[in-house]
Amino acid sequence: MRITVQNQSIDLWPAVLSNCKCEHRHFSRNRIEHSPAERKGFMKKTHFLHTVLILLSICLMGAFSMTALAVNERWESTTSRDENNNICIEFEEVQVVLPSSWAGKVQMNISSDYVSFYHIGSRNAWTEELGYDNGGHLFTIAYTEDTDYLDLPSYMVIGYTSEGTYYAEFPTDYQAYTGDSSIEEEYNSLSADMDWVKANLTLTIDVIIEIDSEYIFEDSASTYLTESDLSGLTADEVQMAINEIYARHHRTFYLDDVQEYFDSKSWYYGFIEPDDFDVSVMNTYESANINLMVDYLANHDFSADASADEYILPTSSTAYLTSSDLTGMTADELQMAINEIYARHGRRFNTASIQEYFDSKSWYSGTISPESFDTSVLNSYETSNINLLLQTKEAR
Repeated sequence: MRITVQNQSIDLWPAVLSNCKCEHRHFSRNRIEHSPAERKGFMKKTHFLHTVLILLSICLMGAFSMTALAVNERWESTTSRDENNNICIEFEEVQVVLPSSWAGKVQMNISSDYVSFYHIGSRNAWTEELGYDNGGHLFTIAYTEDTDYLDLPSYMVIGYTSEGTYYAEFPTDYQAYTGDSSIEEEYNSLSADMDWVKANLTLTIDVIIEIDSEYIFEDSASTYLTESDLSGLTADEVQMAINEIYARHHRTFYLDDVQEYFDSKSWYYGFIEPDDFDVSVMNTYESANINLMVDYLANHDFSADASADEYILPTSSTAYLTSSDLTGMTADELQMAINEIYARHGRRFNTASIQEYFDSKSWYSGTISPESFDTSVLNSYETSNINLLLQTKEAR
């Protein structure tokens, strides 16, 4: 993604010493590294002055409230203090909250697709020493309508709209000015707050996306779910909804049936191995929703949700069966209960009558041929229950 307007980068020069906006670039003492948006190489430092398009200042000190002039409507903002005196910056669709201790220490730069935040002390010191205003980068929030941000070395998705993605990017090299211990210490103090800042980057709009069969929860990345949203889902569906959040971030899956399910979705592009997946890329909505669903799986009685005509043995995947649970069942019913466990994992069946039976169930999605089905996907409850069902069937 290039941050351009008519093929020029937007740079914002400081209005006053401590109230300025400055262009986002990664910096290290021995080299200048352009930001990911510029990584394809579209300008040199010697062209920097030619890109000045706007003057904008931000006051991060005292009790203030201001409306920022922005390159476009997306980054128009108002700034205020919350009940804890933290600094709240409200953009059109995103809110940034900074600790009160950051007041007077931070600069903000606004461009067409991103807003960057810098440590004033480090930026000014590096500018004086090297002649470039590149240092002291803390983080950037950006908007894109493509997926180029996936190539960034350190990012976090803030939220999705119907048209694009808001994300935060963080420096991967050391940004503090190291020639003055007091400046470096102040930068390190700001940097130590970054986990708190990340948790307080939020999408502030209600995203309306047409519901279709492509998603279990189409808004799980932009809205907080509640237990009522999970009502009526099976345990497998709740687990798949958790996987759906991971899948949005291009994670692949060990289980073939899960991988095949997401491969069938038009929005899915999986290329990150499970062992390489970094959960820190998830935004606050996604993290909260995963926690909600994990707790729901652990504490909810799914057997109470299953109607008699939907399952033969509703708890055969979530609890150990006993012989008393099988009292009165015929050999055919016991075999169908075994098939039900396989069917939960998407297995299909060669016998037409069995296939038709499961096709009639609302929870069934048969995608795996009998020859391709791998019994290793069964959990400990299912494996034990199949053995009990087989033993009981043989005895009748």
